[in-house]
Order: sequence, then C-alpha cells, then structure tokens
Amino acid sequence: EMSEKKSKNPDSALPISIAQHFLDGEGLVTGDPAEFEGEGITGEGKSTGFRTYNFHTGNIMVSVYESKPGKVRIEGAVYDEFITVLEGTLILRPDSGGEYTYKAGQSLIVPKGYTGGWEMPECYRELIVVDTQFMEEQD
Repeated sequence: EMSEKKSKNPDSALPISIAQHFLDGEGLVTGDPAEFEGEGITGEGKSTGFRTYNFHTGNIMVSVYESKPGKVRIEGAVYDEFITVLEGTLILRPDSGGEYTYKAGQSLIVPKGYTGGWEMPECYRELIVVDTQFMEEQD
C-alpha cells in the first residue's frame, strides 16, 4: 500500500512544457506504422510515412503528428481524440454524411466510434490529445 502512495506523490509531478519547435515540426522522429495496428485505421495514408513526438502518456497521450498527404479510413475510432491543426488541412467525411474541413489554428474532437474518411490533402501536422483507456483494454 505504501509504495503505491509514494508513486502517486504530487510533489513528484511537474508541469510538462510543450516546446514550440516540436509544434513547428522540428525534432520529430520517424513513426512506426505498427503503432496504428488495432486502431481501426486502413488505407493508403499509412504508407506515406509520418513523423511524431510524444510529450506525455498517462490517462491522456499528448503528441505532435506530421504526415505527408494521404487518405485513410477509420473503422470506428477506438478513443476520443482532441486535435489542433498546426499545418495543412484535415477533411473528415463521416459515413453518416457531410464533409468537415479544418485548417491550421482550428481545433476539433474526433469522438470514439467515428467511422469514415480522413483526408490530408497536403503536408499535415497536428497536436493530438488522446484518451489512453483503449491501451488498457488491449492488454
């Protein structure tokens, strides 16, 4: 019991700064497409290659994600995702209809269960905040 309390010691929890150069796309590392296995994402977009940087993984995961132009299909998103578009354009086409376009500076939430198209017509970079409960469910 005591050891569990120690690990949750609030004195050890420090703010995590989101360095601007990562938001600007500097210092990102090449991502592994295997990261998306089990997340219901299919399509040609995955093969275009992406770069990423993870700031934090706890109850939420906070990352920068950058991709070349591409299109993917999401078959039921496995988590809630908050997005701020940093560069480029994101076009979402849910199966239920409509088309939603987001540009740099705009924010949105892609809710768990989203099914439909995800298009990045140009070089694209986003700041994402993801609910990590799905990681526990996969174990």
